[in-house]
Amino acid sequence: MSMLMLAACVLLSATTSELSGRVLDSDGKPISKAIVVVSTARPRLGPLTTCPSCYRDCAKRTMTDENGDFQITGLSDKLLFTLAAGAHGYQGAVTEYYDPGDEPDVTIELKTISSLNRNTNVRGSVVDLTGQPIAGAEIRTRMIRRAGGRIGGADDSVTTLTLTDDSGGFELLVGDHISGFDVRAVANGFSPEDTQWFKPDDQPLVIRLGQGASLKGKLVFEGRPVSSVEVGCVQKNRMIGNVVTPREIFTDGSGVFHFQNLPPDREYTLYTHTGQSAPAALPVSLVRAPGHGECAEFGDVSLVEPSTLTLSFKTDDGSPLPKDSYVRIGRPDAWRGSKAVLAQRSSVEVQLNDVPNEKFEVSVRVPGYSVSSVVPPSNLDPNARYSISVNGDTRMRFVVKRDNAAASVVPSNQSL
Repeated sequence: MSMLMLAACVLLSATTSELSGRVLDSDGKPISKAIVVVSTARPRLGPLTTCPSCYRDCAKRTMTDENGDFQITGLSDKLLFTLAAGAHGYQGAVTEYYDPGDEPDVTIELKTISSLNRNTNVRGSVVDLTGQPIAGAEIRTRMIRRAGGRIGGADDSVTTLTLTDDSGGFELLVGDHISGFDVRAVANGFSPEDTQWFKPDDQPLVIRLGQGASLKGKLVFEGRPVSSVEVGCVQKNRMIGNVVTPREIFTDGSGVFHFQNLPPDREYTLYTHTGQSAPAALPVSLVRAPGHGECAEFGDVSLVEPSTLTLSFKTDDGSPLPKDSYVRIGRPDAWRGSKAVLAQRSSVEVQLNDVPNEKFEVSVRVPGYSVSSVVPPSNLDPNARYSISVNGDTRMRFVVKRDNAAASVVPSNQSL
């Protein structure tokens, strides 16, 4: 019996690991009772086949001691991890990815909330749908509203990130010039939720999180599963006021994708990403997520034969394209498209060989130049994008000319 127990201990030690370190303020002093959680994870080897915050280890948390030290044990030795830390009166922080196998000595620095302005203390809690507290949830402030109606990003007078304590509670320090903001709560095993706070509301915020919905299917092409292909998923309605949670994961060895903890009861688009040289493509497809705790299983999802989209760029005077030139290629209802840096030559070609037959949008940036002609003809939309409908292998040609202001500047190695 003792030998069996010893073998079990050896096996356990070979498959788990830990991350340890300390939480300090900007002056290098330890912060006690700071909350530290595993924020996200990704495989050490191979593609990401689940959302970064959906791994079981992402539920693990601890609190720093009087010396600011922490230790999180029992972590998978097959994953890399980011950590998030927060404490009252400080801006929370999220680390880079760490490999526990490297036995890193992690130091997390938290900056003090600015005291230049009189601060309001906004309190709240995160609970599940039965009212039970959720500890270790990440609380982020967004869409900061300032006096005069200005809306923008955060500054150092508002808590941008903090974590809930063991009772699910959190506190945000808010400068007197802040009139309101959006708050997003994210916790392992739950779907994200947004709420709003407006001055002079002094009632505690209560954010309720449910398990969320799941979408699951198997990509197939010509009767065979398609593995290691990146699939995107995002809400159809992305207007302000709606929770938007774009996700990207890879199909596993059986071609299966599984999106978990999605905000429920709403429409999503599913698609394969371009620019990965996939053998087949999934056009943007509209699906509906079910309720909390439910999974929509699509079974086999048939892919289509991909087409090739070729974009060519050249200058009208034969000069090389300038540094920092690039093109973005996306789709209206997809979240993330492809970006290609344009080489510093007079004529450049970009090719995507895994696009489905549907509408694409193209954004071109060539510093000091403007697009003078496009073939086939296409007008700019209000967001400075050109449209092209792909139907089989498709080509789009751009000619750019130097802007007047740029043309008046003669390079130092040339004479008038």
